[in-house]
Amino acid sequence: MSTIDKRSTVPYYEQLAELLRQEIQQNKPPIGLFQLPSENELAELHGVSRPTIRHALDSLERQGYIYREKGRGSFAVTRRVEHELTNLVSTTAAMSQRGWTVASRVVSLNCLQASASVAHALELGPTDYVYELCRVRVVEGAPLSVQTACLPAHLCPGLEENDLTSSLYRLLDTRYGLRLWSGSEILRARGATRDEARLLEIRKGTPVMSAVRVTYTSTGTAVEYLEAAWRGDRYDFKVALARPPD
Repeated sequence: MSTIDKRSTVPYYEQLAELLRQEIQQNKPPIGLFQLPSENELAELHGVSRPTIRHALDSLERQGYIYREKGRGSFAVTRRVEHELTNLVSTTAAMSQRGWTVASRVVSLNCLQASASVAHALELGPTDYVYELCRVRVVEGAPLSVQTACLPAHLCPGLEENDLTSSLYRLLDTRYGLRLWSGSEILRARGATRDEARLLEIRKGTPVMSAVRVTYTSTGTAVEYLEAAWRGDRYDFKVALARPPD
């Protein structure tokens, strides 16, 4: 491993942060975390103080390169998942296109009366029922997101009889003739709730990207109301921008 050049005018913490960034980028596990040496080990290896080590780790954490757990140490994110916002594609299809393994773990499935907000989003009556499906999406063995989808019960009767561990969009298309075609989505940054933290294997309050989406068929029928929380240390949203005509 390279070490700090004490003759350089570049601050020690910046040099160390760059060295650790290079080490992270050289590790090639598909998705997940590997643990960095402890602060004491890094201080001894590079011959600098622990405050310098913490300064470098703080910088890497702000940039999304590492994740720190109290009492356990610092973990480096080895690869981030990127999603193009302009494409409506299921998580299963998006990950499979990259050659990654993706799985879904069903947390719960209930048929219940739609809440006022869900009924409004799905253009349902006040007494209509929806299937509420909560799943954890796991990519390369690591939990990536918690997704709760609400689907009008009359559009997908007997949903509980199907395999819900694979692509929901494919199931809606092939079993119920509901081809999802367009959608609107709102993104917000917030801290993970207690339940989300447990399912995503992170600490409560850890930054997540929250998404709320309504998805429609080509004829404009609202089929899915989705609330999702994506791990902020593993997932990036990407959007192509263009200047509007003058």
